[in-house]
Amino acid sequence: MPKLEKRQIIILALMACAVLYAVYELFFAGSAKNAATIQKSAISMDGSAAVPSINEPLAAVNAYIITRAEADWPRNPFIERNAYKDWSAREGAASGATVAAVKIIYSGYLDAGAKKMAIINGLEYSPGEKLEMEGYVLKEIRPSKVIISNRNTGSELEVFIQE
Repeated sequence: MPKLEKRQIIILALMACAVLYAVYELFFAGSAKNAATIQKSAISMDGSAAVPSINEPLAAVNAYIITRAEADWPRNPFIERNAYKDWSAREGAASGATVAAVKIIYSGYLDAGAKKMAIINGLEYSPGEKLEMEGYVLKEIRPSKVIISNRNTGSELEVFIQE
């Protein structure tokens, strides 16, 4: 085996120190920290969780996240499919729109081989399906627009995607 240079010896010594520190943290210091964390976050007998002190580094950030999550969201990204109709009615009433006008929003396109789907007013539709609005049928789906047929009047409506 050839003789090691001074640079190589220093690198090996630093690596040995790093490995020893990792073993210490993993087996000795890590178990003490985990026990303290489990004790702090334990749930008391009456069911209430222990509240962390403000001196902990992430307690202020966690408190902010919890208060923001519990607050009412004006535009909820997790809106239910069934609630979309109620939401759109509220938005239309707030903007002063008339109920007689049909509002169709094409907001998404999915092409999975032979199956194409379009997201219209928050709901998924395939070609040939009846829309939620009475008398409308989805005729054709393209990436940039959909063609909707009105069975009552026989007219066709092109709705472009809104990103």
